[in-house]
Amino acid sequence: MPETIYTVGHSNLSFMRFINLIQANNINHIIDIRSIPYSRKAPWSNKSRLAEMLKPFHVRYTYLGHRLGGVKKSIEHHAKQQGITPQEIYDEAIQVLLQLSLRENLSLLCAEGDPANCHRQHVVAQTLIDSGAEVIHIMKDGSLKEAWKEDPTVNQPQLF
Repeated sequence: MPETIYTVGHSNLSFMRFINLIQANNINHIIDIRSIPYSRKAPWSNKSRLAEMLKPFHVRYTYLGHRLGGVKKSIEHHAKQQGITPQEIYDEAIQVLLQLSLRENLSLLCAEGDPANCHRQHVVAQTLIDSGAEVIHIMKDGSLKEAWKEDPTVNQPQLF
Protein backbone atom coordinates (compact mmCIF):
# COMPACT_ATOMS: atom_id res chain seq x y z
CA MET A 1 0.00 0.00 0.00
CA PRO A 2 1.32 3.48 -0.82
CA GLU A 3 2.71 5.63 1.92
CA THR A 4 1.75 9.22 2.61
CA ILE A 5 2.18 11.67 -0.25
CA TYR A 6 2.54 15.31 0.71
CA THR A 7 1.75 18.40 -1.34
CA VAL A 8 2.99 21.96 -1.02
CA GLY A 9 2.37 25.23 -2.83
CA HIS A 10 5.27 27.65 -3.09
CA SER A 11 2.98 30.70 -3.33
CA ASN A 12 5.20 33.69 -2.50
CA LEU A 13 7.33 31.90 0.09
CA SER A 14 11.05 32.51 0.30
CA PHE A 15 13.26 29.56 -0.58
CA MET A 16 14.40 29.21 3.04
CA ARG A 17 10.80 29.10 4.31
CA PHE A 18 10.01 26.51 1.63
CA ILE A 19 13.01 24.34 2.50
CA ASN A 20 12.14 24.60 6.21
CA LEU A 21 8.64 23.28 5.47
CA ILE A 22 10.10 20.44 3.42
CA GLN A 23 12.69 19.50 6.03
CA ALA A 24 10.15 19.65 8.87
CA ASN A 25 8.24 16.88 7.07
CA ASN A 26 11.30 14.81 6.09
CA ILE A 27 10.65 15.30 2.37
CA ASN A 28 13.49 13.96 0.22
CA HIS A 29 11.90 14.23 -3.24
CA ILE A 30 9.95 17.11 -4.81
CA ILE A 31 7.66 16.21 -7.70
CA ASP A 32 6.85 19.40 -9.59
CA ILE A 33 3.34 19.19 -11.06
CA ARG A 34 3.11 22.74 -12.40
CA SER A 35 2.31 22.88 -16.11
CA ILE A 36 4.41 26.02 -16.30
CA PRO A 37 7.30 25.52 -13.86
CA TYR A 38 8.26 29.18 -13.57
CA SER A 39 7.23 32.00 -11.27
CA ARG A 40 7.77 35.75 -11.15
CA LYS A 41 6.68 35.85 -7.49
CA ALA A 42 9.08 33.09 -6.45
CA PRO A 43 11.91 32.99 -9.02
CA TRP A 44 13.79 30.43 -6.92
CA SER A 45 11.05 27.95 -7.89
CA ASN A 46 11.88 28.07 -11.60
CA LYS A 47 12.45 24.51 -12.80
CA SER A 48 16.20 24.48 -13.49
CA ARG A 49 17.03 26.76 -10.57
CA LEU A 50 14.99 24.79 -8.04
CA ALA A 51 16.56 21.49 -9.04
CA GLU A 52 20.01 22.95 -8.30
CA MET A 53 18.98 24.69 -5.09
CA LEU A 54 17.59 21.46 -3.62
CA LYS A 55 20.79 19.45 -4.14
CA PRO A 56 22.69 20.74 -1.07
CA PHE A 57 19.68 19.72 1.04
CA HIS A 58 19.74 16.18 -0.43
CA VAL A 59 16.29 16.62 -1.95
CA ARG A 60 15.68 15.15 -5.39
CA TYR A 61 13.65 17.03 -7.98
CA THR A 62 11.48 15.52 -10.71
CA TYR A 63 9.32 17.44 -13.14
CA LEU A 64 5.96 15.82 -13.98
CA GLY A 65 3.94 18.90 -14.87
CA HIS A 66 3.73 17.74 -18.47
CA ARG A 67 1.84 14.69 -17.15
CA LEU A 68 0.03 15.97 -14.04
CA GLY A 69 -0.19 19.72 -14.55
CA GLY A 70 -3.41 21.66 -14.36
CA VAL A 71 -3.21 22.96 -17.93
CA LYS A 72 -5.07 20.59 -20.22
CA LYS A 73 -3.18 21.64 -23.39
CA SER A 74 0.16 20.72 -21.83
CA ILE A 75 -0.90 17.14 -21.12
CA GLU A 76 -2.61 16.80 -24.51
CA HIS A 77 0.56 17.99 -26.29
CA HIS A 78 2.72 15.50 -24.38
CA ALA A 79 0.23 12.68 -25.06
CA LYS A 80 0.22 13.46 -28.78
CA GLN A 81 4.05 13.33 -28.83
CA GLN A 82 3.95 9.94 -27.09
CA GLY A 83 1.16 8.57 -29.27
CA ILE A 84 -1.13 7.76 -26.34
CA THR A 85 -4.18 9.36 -24.75
CA PRO A 86 -4.02 12.13 -22.13
CA GLN A 87 -5.70 9.77 -19.66
CA GLU A 88 -2.94 7.20 -20.21
CA ILE A 89 -0.29 9.89 -19.62
CA TYR A 90 -2.02 10.90 -16.38
CA ASP A 91 -2.56 7.32 -15.18
CA GLU A 92 1.09 6.39 -15.81
CA ALA A 93 2.25 9.43 -13.82
CA ILE A 94 -0.05 8.50 -10.93
CA GLN A 95 1.52 5.02 -10.90
CA VAL A 96 4.97 6.61 -10.79
CA LEU A 97 3.91 8.62 -7.72
CA LEU A 98 2.47 5.57 -5.99
CA GLN A 99 5.61 3.54 -6.62
CA LEU A 100 7.90 6.36 -5.47
CA SER A 101 5.84 6.79 -2.31
CA LEU A 102 6.79 3.26 -1.25
CA ARG A 103 10.46 4.18 -0.90
CA GLU A 104 10.70 7.97 -0.65
CA ASN A 105 9.12 10.81 1.28
CA LEU A 106 7.77 12.89 -1.53
CA SER A 107 5.85 16.08 -1.93
CA LEU A 108 4.00 17.33 -4.95
CA LEU A 109 4.80 20.96 -5.73
CA CYS A 110 2.44 23.48 -7.24
CA ALA A 111 2.28 27.27 -7.20
CA GLU A 112 -1.03 27.83 -5.41
CA GLY A 113 -0.58 28.21 -1.66
CA ASP A 114 -4.10 27.08 -0.74
CA PRO A 115 -4.84 23.51 -1.85
CA ALA A 116 -8.57 24.32 -1.88
CA ASN A 117 -7.84 26.46 -4.96
CA CYS A 118 -5.48 24.03 -6.68
CA HIS A 119 -5.66 21.03 -8.98
CA ARG A 120 -3.37 19.14 -6.59
CA GLN A 121 -6.41 18.81 -4.28
CA HIS A 122 -9.28 18.78 -6.79
CA VAL A 123 -7.74 16.38 -9.29
CA VAL A 124 -4.47 14.69 -8.31
CA ALA A 125 -5.26 14.10 -4.62
CA GLN A 126 -8.64 12.62 -5.58
CA THR A 127 -6.97 10.03 -7.79
CA LEU A 128 -4.34 9.26 -5.15
CA ILE A 129 -6.97 8.85 -2.42
CA ASP A 130 -8.95 6.52 -4.70
CA SER A 131 -5.72 4.51 -5.13
CA GLY A 132 -5.36 4.08 -1.37
CA ALA A 133 -2.77 6.76 -0.66
CA GLU A 134 -2.95 9.22 2.20
CA VAL A 135 -2.44 12.78 0.94
CA ILE A 136 -1.36 15.55 3.29
CA HIS A 137 -1.11 19.23 2.33
CA ILE A 138 1.74 21.19 3.90
CA MET A 139 0.35 24.64 4.59
CA LYS A 140 2.53 27.75 4.42
CA ASP A 141 2.24 28.25 8.20
CA GLY A 142 3.72 24.78 8.71
CA SER A 143 0.46 23.10 9.68
CA LEU A 144 -0.69 19.93 7.94
CA LYS A 145 -4.10 19.39 6.41
CA GLU A 146 -5.32 16.02 5.22
CA ALA A 147 -6.62 16.03 1.66
CA TRP A 148 -10.34 15.52 1.64
CA LYS A 149 -12.43 13.31 -0.57
CA GLU A 150 -14.67 15.51 -2.65
CA ASP A 151 -18.24 14.76 -3.57
CA PRO A 152 -18.13 13.36 -7.12
CA THR A 153 -21.65 14.65 -7.80
CA VAL A 154 -20.44 18.23 -7.41
CA ASN A 155 -18.98 19.71 -10.59
CA GLN A 156 -15.22 19.31 -9.98
CA PRO A 157 -12.39 20.45 -12.28
CA GLN A 158 -11.38 17.98 -14.97
CA LEU A 159 -8.09 17.70 -16.80
CA PHE A 160 -9.60 16.07 -19.90
